[in-house]
Amino acid sequence: MQKLLSPRSLTEGALMAAITAIIALISTYLPFINIFSFLVIAVPIIIVVIRNNLTAGVIASIVATFLVSIMAGPLIAFFFYLQFMPLALAYGYLFKNKYTASKILAIGTFVAVISTILIMLFGMIIGQIDFEQQKLAFYQTVDRTIAIYEDYGMMEKFETQGVSKEQLRTILTDMASFFIRVFPTLLIIGSVFTAATHFIMARIILKKFGHDVPSILPFSQWHLPWYVVWGLIFGWAGYLIGDIYGQDTLRILGQNILIAYGVILFILGLSVLAYYFKKFKLTNLSRLLLIMTAVMFFSGFVLMAIVIGLFDLVLDQRHLNKEVKEN
Repeated sequence: MQKLLSPRSLTEGALMAAITAIIALISTYLPFINIFSFLVIAVPIIIVVIRNNLTAGVIASIVATFLVSIMAGPLIAFFFYLQFMPLALAYGYLFKNKYTASKILAIGTFVAVISTILIMLFGMIIGQIDFEQQKLAFYQTVDRTIAIYEDYGMMEKFETQGVSKEQLRTILTDMASFFIRVFPTLLIIGSVFTAATHFIMARIILKKFGHDVPSILPFSQWHLPWYVVWGLIFGWAGYLIGDIYGQDTLRILGQNILIAYGVILFILGLSVLAYYFKKFKLTNLSRLLLIMTAVMFFSGFVLMAIVIGLFDLVLDQRHLNKEVKEN
């Protein structure tokens, strides 16, 4: 026990717990710096785990939560712990044991997904709200949106464009239904963003403090093995079969897979473009013009990037997978 919790470990844990609690309280009472606190709030606990061990990190996270509970209330402290501390402890352990960047991000995403699901479940339990009530409340926003349009005279503009009130209601209802159907994918995408931002910020700060951090491939070198395309094929097949035979569960599952792959292929397409920017040594002016064109024709650019990403996934046009095999 002495080895696990030395006086230095206790001192550092207490200091980092206090810093974590201060950051949490600042973000609670000063929402305009919430983004900054979101990025750095896990770092003190990560440092405790790296410099000491997981036990010290767990104790520090509990102490930080207790301090938040005293100042902001037990409910806020409870959700604070669920949202940030599991990811902080996981990252601390993974950084300490020198896992690769890809494994850290994968495990971090999984932890972030579980944390988000738990927050939602406990929020519904504490608020005594079931899923059907949540869906109903979400659909009710359609009526409120239309009422706002009517109050500000925007409904008349829609009608002059040939869109009646009922047609607008149908469009908004379909959008709400689509959002509910693809919510699992949005949850995963949000968790990936959470895991990635915390990883990047933790890596930057840890490097400043002189700790060893896992290397990250340049963005132009990001790639995936070809067999990942099978997930896209299964998703597309599930969507088509579900749509043809009226199997909603299969269709929704396929739809979620397709949307997730759309995001993956878009990022992969951007990586391919960055690779050729670098290869052909484009001038800053040329890059600026291409970026401005992409912004002006954003929807077309997104589709183009997805197609480029798909071709790279299947054909390995940069030959990066071949280089990995040779090494």
